[in-house]
Amino acid sequence: MEKRTVADIMEKSFVTATPDTSVFDLIDMMVEHNVAVIPIVRDDGALAGIVTEADLVYKKVKPHMAHYSSLLGENVYYNGMNEYEKGYQKKMACNAKELMTTDVVVASPKATVEQIAGIMVSEHLKLIPVIDNKRLVGIVTRRHILNELYKEYNG
Repeated sequence: MEKRTVADIMEKSFVTATPDTSVFDLIDMMVEHNVAVIPIVRDDGALAGIVTEADLVYKKVKPHMAHYSSLLGENVYYNGMNEYEKGYQKKMACNAKELMTTDVVVASPKATVEQIAGIMVSEHLKLIPVIDNKRLVGIVTRRHILNELYKEYNG
């Protein structure tokens, strides 16, 4: 890759949420904007963390299913579906602050595309927030890296 910088390829217009954003709203934002990661920003524009699809689907939102037993070929639930529903509603009532990853790999706008591509590959990242003067100024996704590869190989 040529020595283009993160500032050259980063997305400057992107979806963000605040630490108080509800799980319902985070899911809505991901679906509506077709994104897999949402940066969480404080009022001053500083990055507080990120929420990923995995955070929503696997780590926090998936409620515990009621225990059951098979009796004469039928499933008998000890806690009943009402308990499952209560657990689901409780999980959905939490917010971004409770879900977000706070130990986030970030990049400077001055970093090269080659540097950030290497980090994304080695760390298995889908998105890297771009920080300048402690403020979130952009994001770089795998798609941005692929676009650069395409340009490089197709002139």
